Amino acid sequence: MYWYNENYKRWKAVAAAAVTALLFSCGTNEKPAAKSRPFIDIPAFFKEEVKSLSARRPSVVKTVTKDTVSERKELQVENWANELSSFMTVDLNKPAYAGHLQKDSTANTVIIQSLDPAIDISRVEIQYGADGKPHEFLIKRTIKNSLYETRETLHYKKGASYSLEKHQSVLVLGDKYYRIEGIIE
Repeated sequence: MYWYNENYKRWKAVAAAAVTALLFSCGTNEKPAAKSRPFIDIPAFFKEEVKSLSARRPSVVKTVTKDTVSERKELQVENWANELSSFMTVDLNKPAYAGHLQKDSTANTVIIQSLDPAIDISRVEIQYGADGKPHEFLIKRTIKNSLYETRETLHYKKGASYSLEKHQSVLVLGDKYYRIEGIIE
């Protein structure tokens, strides 16, 4: 029996080594290709804007409207990431949007529209400057569920202005309107 146990142990070790070698031989040394991003990386654009505006520290004339009441102030924005957070959440390259967005281009404008009303992005319009870089965004979103519907329009002009307009219809509470507009000086 002794010889049986020794041969069995050797066979087991040889089999384990063969399986390990086989698994390693199937792999490649190449790095995986970067994920394809068919649309502009909007979150990355706005992260750069946050850095730029935080360093520049411009004053902002900000108007906030709720329903029919407005208030206007000149102020320093301390947290640009928070101020532009609605823009940074728009990521056209999410896997959930794959195959549901259509891109159309003209000279300096790219328009991306939804082919599926079930997704929240309705339309994104991007204006490019003479330098080939984006300088203006218009984003329309609609979020619907059984409790509420929100229609949102975001507008950003690089280094000059931004606005967020929101129409919200809540089942029990009724309709609400919000608008935040900032003029960057």
